[in-house]
Amino acid sequence: MSDNPRNRADGSLPTFDPNPSAKFAGELLVAEGIPHALIGRIAMWSLLPGDQHEFTRDVDFAVPLRFCEPLRAALARRQITARDLPIGGLGVREGEIRVDFIDRREGGLDGLFEETIEAAARSGPRARVADLEIPVAPAEYLLALKVVAAERKDQDDAVRLLRALPDLDLRRAREIVFRHGGPGSANLLDALARQAGRADARPEYRNEG
Repeated sequence: MSDNPRNRADGSLPTFDPNPSAKFAGELLVAEGIPHALIGRIAMWSLLPGDQHEFTRDVDFAVPLRFCEPLRAALARRQITARDLPIGGLGVREGEIRVDFIDRREGGLDGLFEETIEAAARSGPRARVADLEIPVAPAEYLLALKVVAAERKDQDDAVRLLRALPDLDLRRAREIVFRHGGPGSANLLDALARQAGRADARPEYRNEG
């Protein structure tokens, strides 16, 4: 499980156990009645074979923008100070707890995050942590989140999802991406799908004029 990890001083590779962080976040969100969905690379772990689990340093949850301040207050009641995330949301780094609660207000993508949370609650898979069942973003939404993020790491993750999940509904994912990211993001999705060897990817547009 590696994402170009750098060796530590003793030569060992970095490791991360997501279970304490996921348990902490899941219990907190349920107790406070905050809608949520597991996203990011830990969500990918729940969808991909073990040999395709890329290294990550934290657990990501999507939360609605309107719950950001109630979440901050809930953390404060537990004597936990959260930092503001540049993309929107709150980050917690307390001992072994490493969680980002993301609302993605930056770039106006909070609507996509809310839609993802609703889809996860309605039909997403579940990740089990202790006695918790945590809703996971459906594959099509997880893919959409990766595409609209428009970062190289996320594009690599998108290709990995497209290759590993032949039953992923590319047309549905394209509709989600177009709705929240516009035609440029939809074209990027198809370019990544072609890179992944998907037969259902739209062909590259060529201006013959």
